[in-house]
Amino acid sequence: MKIEVLQDHHQKKSFNCGQDDLNKFIKQYASQHQKSGTSKTYVAIDDDTQQVRGFYYLSSTSIGFDRVDAVLIQQLPRYPLPCVVVGRFAVDQTAQGRGIGKVLLAHALKQVSKVAQIIGVNFVVIHAKDQKAMEFYQRFGFISLTSNPLTLIYPMSEIPNFN
Repeated sequence: MKIEVLQDHHQKKSFNCGQDDLNKFIKQYASQHQKSGTSKTYVAIDDDTQQVRGFYYLSSTSIGFDRVDAVLIQQLPRYPLPCVVVGRFAVDQTAQGRGIGKVLLAHALKQVSKVAQIIGVNFVVIHAKDQKAMEFYQRFGFISLTSNPLTLIYPMSEIPNFN
């Protein structure tokens, strides 16, 4: 299995993570978003079949200074903080429980680290779909915002410690 930027030859028709909106995204919208520059989708693919086994996208955003808990923003300026969103994160049902989610998340953080060498980034942001997804991200150190617990952040300073 390898992770690479979504390309036309990747087999995504049979992808099914159990969430209709995520299935629809990878099958119908991911390529469009990529072409328009809205986001960049990365896929975990089977080496032999090119079947998509998981995916996520990266996009830029900012988060209001007042939405982040004070302990996380000490010494940061008092204006919207630049962030990278890890979005539309999913693993095919046939591949769930094999650690692909953790591998994809580690890959996403590595990509964000590369971005942060070029532009300013304070946090990685994830909008969890539900409680189960929120708990998955929390296991890896993501912190829920008090104002919206399904929005989680990960300080850039912590990426070297990710495991």
